[in-house]
Amino acid sequence: MKSLRFVLAVLLLVVASLGSRAVAQNAAVRQVRGPIWISVPTSAAALQSIEVKAPATGSIVVTVTGTVDYTHTLGTQGFYCVDLSATSGDIGGCIPNTGSDSAVRGSIASAMPTTVSGYGASAQYSIVKVFPVTANDTYNFYVNGYATGLTPTYLFQPSITALFVPGTLAQ
Repeated sequence: MKSLRFVLAVLLLVVASLGSRAVAQNAAVRQVRGPIWISVPTSAAALQSIEVKAPATGSIVVTVTGTVDYTHTLGTQGFYCVDLSATSGDIGGCIPNTGSDSAVRGSIASAMPTTVSGYGASAQYSIVKVFPVTANDTYNFYVNGYATGLTPTYLFQPSITALFVPGTLAQ
């Protein structure tokens, strides 16, 4: 966690050095962590969210991190997806081979050895996406997801960080 805070602090310093002093004062960071375990359902649902009010026109960089923890049963194919969206319950990025870069997907073959009950397996995830924003508007961002064939499945130590960057980001 200390490294994430350090990276965000350095990023804020870089943003401040690029613009005028007045513009840099508009930069803001907001973070939502936990709860430490979030149960992942078998159908699409919002698992975690963050609400941010844009202090000026610019962009919000949303970063989602954590670990998917699951137990797999031999003979059953398993699949999980964690998706970052501005729409609650949206899992459009979860479609295998055609999904978006705002989702993390995993497929566990039915022939994979069974995990030890209660200890399962895990996979870390990290998603970063930039959203354009308008001054004084409020935005909600959601970590959506589901898991099938993996019982139980949890997000472990999930975190959402929203970083406001004033102005327009260069392409």
